[in-house]
Amino acid sequence: MKKSLRIVNHSFVCIGIIVVLVAGRLFAQTGTNSTTGWGNGFVKTNGQYVIIGNMMYDTNSPLNTDEFKHFMWRDYELMKIANSSSSNATDQLVEGAWALVKDYPQRANGYQSIMMAIEDYEYEGKPAKSQALADELIASSAPEQYKLWAKGFLNRLYSRGKPVSLQFKAVDGRDVGLAQMRGKVVLVDFWGTHCGPCVAELPRIKAAYDKFHSQGFEVIGISCDTDLKELEDYVKQHDISWPQYFDGKQQDDNKFTVAFGIDGIPHMFLVDKKGLLRFDNVRASDTYHAKGDTTSIEEKIAKLLAEE
Repeated sequence: MKKSLRIVNHSFVCIGIIVVLVAGRLFAQTGTNSTTGWGNGFVKTNGQYVIIGNMMYDTNSPLNTDEFKHFMWRDYELMKIANSSSSNATDQLVEGAWALVKDYPQRANGYQSIMMAIEDYEYEGKPAKSQALADELIASSAPEQYKLWAKGFLNRLYSRGKPVSLQFKAVDGRDVGLAQMRGKVVLVDFWGTHCGPCVAELPRIKAAYDKFHSQGFEVIGISCDTDLKELEDYVKQHDISWPQYFDGKQQDDNKFTVAFGIDGIPHMFLVDKKGLLRFDNVRASDTYHAKGDTTSIEEKIAKLLAEE
């Protein structure tokens, strides 16, 4: 599964959980709100509050129903599958996510798990499965926002080795466009000042910029911040000199995150001197690499700079 830190909108996030349940048990429960599935302490109460999984609700909350508890358990089990080391975990995630969509079409979690699986297939080096699942999501009855994301993901997938279109007026007034940056190697960084992993990677990005800028290396920031002053203050305080795109929208609605199907930040890609997207899912940290990729961000930049 994809070993990246991503911002997700699930009702809760499970971290580092080991799967102790056969996936078939999860899917066998589809279509029923039986309480047998979420025993063993998944639902607790102290009288004033009910704790469902790792979320606390007032006992008088309209969510304190068997139907909601069963939904939460189903999603909880999906996240355990997603975080497992099983060789077919992504296939199991897809099966469970579509089952969740079928039984709870008004809740976002099933669609978000499908988005997760699309990205995980890509990370695992299975672009055909990513494409097929994205097409399936687009053809489904999913809300439009998920279809738009899937179309953006396919746009990025199909852009590998092809020219990338990106143009905007930066926060500081600069006109920025990849078409006008031909002859340069460009890192496009989708980030936010409130995103811990994004901020943690900035020093290494800045070091690469300082090292390679004179050789023709540029960076473009796509900010997912909602407060312009905070972004401007942060950029000034940390001496970030490359241009920043800002539209005041978070990653779910940001113009370019939607256009490129970016589901989690940080996310970066590298464009070569010809304006072609050459490396996607680039990370400054050596901890996070797509399957089979062991080259550092500096090595990728140097490789592209060395090309004619």
